Amino acid sequence: GGYRPEGPPLWSERLSFALDRLPYVYAAALALAFAALLLSWRSEGLTLLDGIQWTLSLWVVCVFGTCVAHDLIHRPTAMDRAFGHMLGGLVGYPFLGYEHLRHHRLAGRTAEAEWPAYEESLWRFASRRLRRIVVETVGTRGLAWHGDLRSPTARGLRLSLVTTASLGMAFGAMGGWIGLAVFGLLGVLVAFTIQLVTYMQHWGLGEDCLPDARRLEWAWEDDCRFQGWITLNLSLHQSHHATPALAYYRVGLSRMSPRLPAGYVLLMFAALIPPLWRRIMIPARAFWIAQPAAAPSAGRRVTCVAIYRAQ
Repeated sequence: GGYRPEGPPLWSERLSFALDRLPYVYAAALALAFAALLLSWRSEGLTLLDGIQWTLSLWVVCVFGTCVAHDLIHRPTAMDRAFGHMLGGLVGYPFLGYEHLRHHRLAGRTAEAEWPAYEESLWRFASRRLRRIVVETVGTRGLAWHGDLRSPTARGLRLSLVTTASLGMAFGAMGGWIGLAVFGLLGVLVAFTIQLVTYMQHWGLGEDCLPDARRLEWAWEDDCRFQGWITLNLSLHQSHHATPALAYYRVGLSRMSPRLPAGYVLLMFAALIPPLWRRIMIPARAFWIAQPAAAPSAGRRVTCVAIYRAQ
């Protein structure tokens, strides 16, 4: 369908149906890819160097897989949501469904580590948030052990944990101790990357510095076309918080949202270095607060970088 910046996208029913089923095609392809990989490990063996290379490769693949799982978790039918939880487990982060639904329920809150505080580094935010999630899910009184089976969240969490455990056993059976190490390190990297993305999406927009943060659920956005393709429009994040059940292919850019000065890939590296992150993001935040309707848009270009100058 055609994209018109001044109006809603135009869709044919056939295209909408194809895009709606695309996450299932992806999940099937990913499962087959895992099966082929593990069979090759069994027949050819796995060296330590192979393990390092596969960890890095699978990390990239599984991070993008969380974008697909995220879309399914928000869908209205129980079967779609169940597949979303299973896919979250398949890409090595079984807490994705629980964590993200909690994120929407506690929107804007910095004390609960759902929105990073203005003065908070990525490293502190990620450790604080991961500790809370682990305690609430698999701690001694966690939802995984004590959750009501009638609760969709508890069922989804257990389904994703079973999926992760099953895949971990397969990695060990086919790749030995190196395979297990690859799987364990992969889970750590994916978990950290999820926190990194959340940090980029909400830094400086929480209730510690914006009084309407809980109500408006502010989020940084970027309508770069290529980024939208590979993340299923996850970067249109203010719109997602406003209408979380809306299909990924119908989400558009919010009119007054704060706009990121670059795409996720570039900003991921900047977020790892707190002084560099603040040097880039403080002018962007100041510009948006002063002129919320004038924040630049990529305009659906393939590559997108904006330059904000400190006032």
